[in-house]
Amino acid sequence: MNTKIFFLSFLMVFLFQNSVFGQTEYRILVKEGNVKFKAKDYSGASAKFTEAVKENGEDFAAHYNLGNSLYKSEKYEEAKAEFSKAEKLAQNTEDKAAALHNLGNAYMKLEDAEKAAQAYKSSLKQKPYSEPTRKNYEIAMLKQKKEQRDQDQSSSSGKSGGGDDQNKGKDGNSKDKSQSQGKGQQNEGEGKNPENAKDGDREGKLSKEDQKRLLDHIGEKEKQTARRILNDNSYSMPESNEKDW
Repeated sequence: MNTKIFFLSFLMVFLFQNSVFGQTEYRILVKEGNVKFKAKDYSGASAKFTEAVKENGEDFAAHYNLGNSLYKSEKYEEAKAEFSKAEKLAQNTEDKAAALHNLGNAYMKLEDAEKAAQAYKSSLKQKPYSEPTRKNYEIAMLKQKKEQRDQDQSSSSGKSGGGDDQNKGKDGNSKDKSQSQGKGQQNEGEGKNPENAKDGDREGKLSKEDQKRLLDHIGEKEKQTARRILNDNSYSMPESNEKDW
């Protein structure tokens, strides 16, 4: 009887020590990842956070921080997956809102304005008074409407083509070519727009040409709102770039 009690006691102590060691190792990895992230060593930070996820895959911090370091490394698909996991593991509204905000940023980089808007909207439900998220949501909605208008115009142009196009002559063809080139330049510019950093420093801005093109593609009633948003000239990066355990 005494032998069984001793064995059970030893087993409990052993399991407890292993659990404590595992948590300690996890915390160290997250801390080391944060240090590398602050030093802008995003590849090194990703490696540390990946190790932390292997130690404890059910904690918010490692997934959230890994998402941020992948985002900074321009690995937006992978970052999106980590932010989705972090959102599901969040234990409070602040963390959930931050993960959803960053998920929206990843979708914007992947040029999926519709899903970006959905993510920002979900974030605002958790944190209704977040000005950066609200601004990003409005920009995503404007982009979504612009893309829809472009699609509708493209569809209409295809249907109305044919005999009428022959009457336009060379000038018409030249004009169409010029417009097509303009759209190509716009799409390239939008794809390269970076986000704002945590402290508000600007990493990139919408050019005046991109602003004009965006305004040209939306309705008159929306232009006043659009100008107010574009005056800020930025998307907002995460409100917090890292999360301790």
